[in-house]
Parts: sequence; structure tokens; C-alpha cells
Amino acid sequence: MLTIRLLGRPVLERDGERLRPPRGRKTWALLGYLLLAECAPSRTHLARLLFDNAADPLGALRWTLTELRRAVGLPGMLNGDPLTLALGADVEVDVHTLTKGPTDTVSLLRLGGELLEGAEPVASTEFDHWLLLERHRLASIVEQRLRRTAATLLRDGHAREAVVYAGRAVARNPLAQANQELLIRGLATSGDHAAALRQIGLYERAHRLELGVDAPANLRVLVAPAAYGSVRTG
Repeated sequence: MLTIRLLGRPVLERDGERLRPPRGRKTWALLGYLLLAECAPSRTHLARLLFDNAADPLGALRWTLTELRRAVGLPGMLNGDPLTLALGADVEVDVHTLTKGPTDTVSLLRLGGELLEGAEPVASTEFDHWLLLERHRLASIVEQRLRRTAATLLRDGHAREAVVYAGRAVARNPLAQANQELLIRGLATSGDHAAALRQIGLYERAHRLELGVDAPANLRVLVAPAAYGSVRTG
């Protein structure tokens, strides 16, 4: 099984063993663009997008395609003009798992950070704009699925497990009230009222610091009133 991970620092793995990465950040950028493109792009478009400053943009694209085929180990994966990408059934791609099908809860926790993190190439303004939008889109999908998983676990009586997913959602977007509510509810429901109250305090301070206004006051209702007495006594 070949695994392509583009969220966080990009890596290639075969049967759990990390492969030698392709040379050049633009090779990763090309792979990411091809995997996320809605339709097959032309070679001219790709050359302008990534190699506009090269003396021979199409020649630079050909070299990068050769390097990408070598690194992935699939000689026939890239062909034609427009350029089609054929990976096969034994290839797993994290961004495809996220966007094209259901993500199991364990895989959701393994998802990394931003798209092509640490592998941003010096390319055209058009590519920079594409990368910014895709990062935002994918990050939103991850956050939504973390939040949905936490809510489902909490509803089904698995508060401690819900805290793990809600905590990941808060780490990604700490100012989102929905994320904070799930984490606070999970902590309170699991019996850790002290941690729930600490989380409320952290959110209130962050909200005031970042946005200049007080956080919604109703968050403290999520912690049972009896908990305040137990925390003070403790």
C-alpha cells in the first residue's frame, strides 16, 4: 500500500515505511495541485502556475514530472495533455480520504496540519492564492468532522473520548464557541469539573485578548452548579 500524506509535512510511505521524498518543493506542489484539481489541467497551465520564472517552463515541468514518477514509483501515473493522474486502488491519499469519503475516527486523529506544510514553493501569485484557499477549505473540513465526532461521542455517553476530538477542534480554532462548548461539556460530563472551569477561563481570556470583547456568559451553565462548590472545596 502506497500512502501519500499532504496534510502537515508531506511524506510518501509504502507499507508503513517512509520513502525518499521527491527533490524540490515544486514537486510536492505539483502533486498536491494534481490531487486536488477538479479537472485535469493542461501542461501549459501547470508550467505557468509553477514555473513561470524558469527559462524553459515546459522543460522544468517535464523534469518535475519525471522526479515525481520516480519518487512515487508509478511510471504510468502521469500522462497526456491535459495531464491525467492515475494512482490505482492500492494508493491511499489523506486529502482524498478527507474530501471524497467518510473518515473513520482513528484516521481523523492522524490527520496532520496545513496542506503542504513546510513545503511551500516560490511560485506564481495564482498558485499562492490556490494554496491559501485549499488550506482554508481542508482545515474547515477537518474541524467540522472533529466537532461532529465529538458531538456524536458525547451524545452516545462517551464523554472522555469526546474530549479528545473536541480538544483537537479547539486546538485548530480556539475562538470558535461551538468547539469550546463541546470541550467544556465533555470535561464536565466526564466529571472533571475543575478542568471544565479552567477551560472556560482560558476561553474567556483568549476571547477578550483576541477580539476585545467578553466571551458569551452562558458557557458556565454547561458546568453543573454543584461543581463550583466541589471545586472550591477541593
